[in-house]
Formats: sequence, structure tokens, C-alpha cells
Amino acid sequence: MAFSPEDLVRRIGAAVRAAELYAPSHPLVQRTAAGLHAALLPALDESPAVIIGFLEDDVVVNDFRLQRGSATLAGLLRDMRDRKIEKITFGRGVEISEVRALMDELADRISRTGVGDRLTARGIRRIQVGKVAIEEEDDSEVGLAAAKEVYSKAVTGAETIWGAVKAGGQPDPADARGIIDSLSRLVYQDRTSLLALTALKRYDNYTFTHMVNVAALSMAMARSLDLEGPMLREFGFAALMHDIGKVKTPLEILNKPDKLTTEEFTIMKLHVVEGAHILRRTPETPALAPVVAFEHHLKQDLSGYPENIGSRKLNLCTMVVSVVDVFDALRSNRAYRAGMATDRIRHIMAQQDGTAFDRALLRRFVNLMGLFPVGTLVRLNTEEVGVVTQTHPEDPFRPQVKLILDRKGAPYETPLLTNTWDRDDRGEFPRDVIEAVDGQQVGIDPLAYL
Repeated sequence: MAFSPEDLVRRIGAAVRAAELYAPSHPLVQRTAAGLHAALLPALDESPAVIIGFLEDDVVVNDFRLQRGSATLAGLLRDMRDRKIEKITFGRGVEISEVRALMDELADRISRTGVGDRLTARGIRRIQVGKVAIEEEDDSEVGLAAAKEVYSKAVTGAETIWGAVKAGGQPDPADARGIIDSLSRLVYQDRTSLLALTALKRYDNYTFTHMVNVAALSMAMARSLDLEGPMLREFGFAALMHDIGKVKTPLEILNKPDKLTTEEFTIMKLHVVEGAHILRRTPETPALAPVVAFEHHLKQDLSGYPENIGSRKLNLCTMVVSVVDVFDALRSNRAYRAGMATDRIRHIMAQQDGTAFDRALLRRFVNLMGLFPVGTLVRLNTEEVGVVTQTHPEDPFRPQVKLILDRKGAPYETPLLTNTWDRDDRGEFPRDVIEAVDGQQVGIDPLAYL
């Protein structure tokens, strides 16, 4: 059975109603619990957790926002508000007995103790119930314009950190934490704008945008794994500094437009050791940072580099950064090659699924980004051109698109929002995304339409 966010939310609503109306031993309650458990399993095969957020008028399953308007959705949101529940997290390995326990506690409207605390008291560990973590700095503007400013300042800060180390000093952890704090706020509050900004293809300041992109995407990935607070920031710090050892690599090797010689590649590989040394010697640096700097070019089978390191288990942050690092490098324009389209990158990375990258994390990242990430300019089978505004977790080929050019290449007077996953009266898809389009080549800034 394929995972369906809509079906999962419908089954949660049914579970709440059944638990309120019938005794725990009633056959309907048992069947409802079994159905909810079955709906979770396909997603948990691909991901460590399924997170359902209940936010004002929206229900979000992992990173997919359900369409508004159904009575079922409105009723479930009302039920969750009554119980002061903003988030339910189902972890991999959740058992049907735990689902029944959740239903029992949701049905209890008398207890003054929160549902999450009652589940914990019952020894339930794979289901967590509570509030969405909100950053303290939530009183300032959030949106694409504000996100652009944050992103620009982060890139400038990365350049400052790099320059200090290049001059023989040490990276300033306070500067790095400032960057991570600002990106963290966007990860919580405006992930769509942040992911769109990381899609910009530049090579004039690639080193610094790459630092920021890897930090931002690694934090978005970590957040999708339900990491938050200090641990989320530590992930971001390590990701931001993963390539700091390259300050020791000669520029003629870093920017060489041709394939590196064996001798040059040997020098290039030293950056993982140099980075670990720099970060270990820097006071107030999180312990995770030098580990990730040292490990991020190691593959799952411990090939890659540095060589001959013996047996070890790669850190989760290392495995996340490894995926993000390769993805961002392949999609970015460099002086010696153009950035690749996301579907091509996915094909390349999938060929190393399980050897270079952790299989579950790679698939999770693909689902997070989509084949056509938010902010990508795309051409449809109708010859229309538009900007991706939302991805779909079930089918990465079918995003939501804001159409800006019609089939003759003329601008729409008002951009048209369309879901390419919607079927027509005959059950067919009238619109398909055919390819990504380079906005610079056609003179369109996709961010202007988000």
C-alpha cells in the first residue's frame, strides 16, 4: 500500500471518533487502530518518523500541507485544538498496541494531564504528542524578502569566517552560531523560501553559498527527522564548517577547470584532515563539527577518504551532510561546468544508493526536495512555463506549479496556480512537468513569483 497523507489524516480522525464513542475492546475501535497502523507503515519504511502538525487552519504531514476545506479536516483540527495538541510524531517500529494506547488517551477528556505525558507514563516511546517547537524570535517579518536578507547576510558571514582562517586565524564560533541561528528560524518558520534560495545557481561566490546551502539543507533534513533546538543548531554548525579545511587547498587546485591529476587530488583530499584539525583547535566549537569535517567524504562502506581509518560507524550528521554536499555541488553552476537538473542529480545519486549514501536518508532527502524543488522553473507538456511552489510526497514528478508563461510564451496576466497531481474528468493528468528550465537563459527570476 502506498503512503497517502490524506488517507493517514482521515484515519486519525476516524480513530478519534471511534475511541470517543466505543469501548477500547469494541471491534470498530480495533479495526480503526489496525487501519491507522497499516496507513503508517509504508511511510515508516522510507523514513524514521511521520510527523503530523496541526497548525491553525492547516494540517501538515511531514512537509506536505493538505488542502483545506474538507469537513473531516476541520473537525480533526478542532479536536486537536481542544486537546492542546499541535504535533503527533510516529516513530519507526511503532506497534499497533501503541496506536491503541494513543486512541485511549485521545478519548480521555477528563484527565488534566496532557496526552503526551500520559503516553510517556504508559511507556509509549514511539508516539510523541505535544506542541510544535517555536523559535523565540517570531515577532519579525517572515517571507521571501526577509529570507533573502537572512540568506545574503549568512553568505557574507561565511565569507568572513573563511577569510579569518585563510589569514591564519581561527573561525569565530560566535559568527558561525549567528548564521545558524538565523537559518534555524527560517527552517522553523519559512522553509519554503529558504529551500528556494538555496536553488540559486551561482559560481562567482560558490564557496560561501555552498557553505550556507549545505547548512540550510542539512538543518531542513534534520528537522524532517524531528530534531530541534540545540541539536538542530549543532547539525547546522557542523554542516556550515564541513569544508573549512579547503582554506589550506591551493586555489589553482580548487578552481581547476579540468580533471585533477593524481597528485592534485591527493592534495585536495587533505582538506578533511585539515578541517578537523582547525575545528579541534578552535575554542567553543561543538564536538560534532570536527567529526563531520573529517568524515563527510567517507561512504557507507568506508571507502572514499581519508583512507585506512579502520572500522567506525558514521555519525548521523555526517551521513546527512554527505547527501546534501553532493546534491548542492552537482546542481550549482561552476566555472568549469553548468549545474545539473534535479532529476539528473537524483539519477546519479541513486546509482550509489546504499554504498555511498544511507538509503533511507537519501530517499528522505529526495522526498524533502522533490525532483523539482520549490523555486525551480519548469516547462510542462502543454508548453507552459511556471515556478514550482510545492512538492508532493507521494509523487515527486508532480509538484504544484505557478504558471507564468502560456503555451505561446506570452506572460499570463495573472499567474495561474495548478496542481499537476490533479486528474481531469477522464481520470487523466492534463499537465505534466517535462523539464527544468534555466531561469538565467530565459531571463526569468523564479523567486519573483514565490
